[in-house]
Amino acid sequence: MRSKFWIVVLIATLVGCSSGQPPKPVTYMTAVSAGDYRAVYWLDSQQGQVIGLAEQAWQGDYGSYRSEYAWRDGSLRAIKREGTQRVGAALVPFSIHVRFDASGEPVFQRYQQDETRLPLSSATLTRLYQDANQIQRQAQAQLSRDVSVWQALRQGDRWIDCGGDTLRWSFSDTIDPSVISQISQPGTFVVAGGDSGILRDNVDFLVYVDNEKACLQRPRLLDE
Repeated sequence: MRSKFWIVVLIATLVGCSSGQPPKPVTYMTAVSAGDYRAVYWLDSQQGQVIGLAEQAWQGDYGSYRSEYAWRDGSLRAIKREGTQRVGAALVPFSIHVRFDASGEPVFQRYQQDETRLPLSSATLTRLYQDANQIQRQAQAQLSRDVSVWQALRQGDRWIDCGGDTLRWSFSDTIDPSVISQISQPGTFVVAGGDSGILRDNVDFLVYVDNEKACLQRPRLLDE
């Protein structure tokens, strides 16, 4: 899969050069599962350089959120995030929007928790900047390990992906059989990660499980 990905990048580059226009960004989807944190990433690359990344993340009882990040000339320039987070015993909505200059200094910030506008401390802004770059490296590491991501709905005894095709899955021994039985109920929507195979794809980890949910779309918060 990795070789196919870089072939697509090469073709896109050649087409862009031949037409005199910059090649269109190539987007690759990957995912990670680490404890309560599970996320799907959409990594945007243009001419071999990361220019953007979108994220849909779940943190168990601590909430969920979607984010979008933008880089220019190798430097993080913007973060926008919205979702829910735990405050005390409740999950409350929040949103964050930060822009940075070329040296990584914040030049704009907006943080809202529920209906309240709050300031972000310099320590929080630094952490957001560092975490965004760490997420980019994490997404690229997943890509380098050829991690595949599938979205599928259980229909009868089959897994059907977002394009209407049937997926043939085998599950890793690390996934509890009771969980496999649970997600195999008709109407269950699953986002899973693993390795692509010739006859069957091997599911190594589950990213997201829900009932009657539509396929995930890449978040585009910075355009809104």
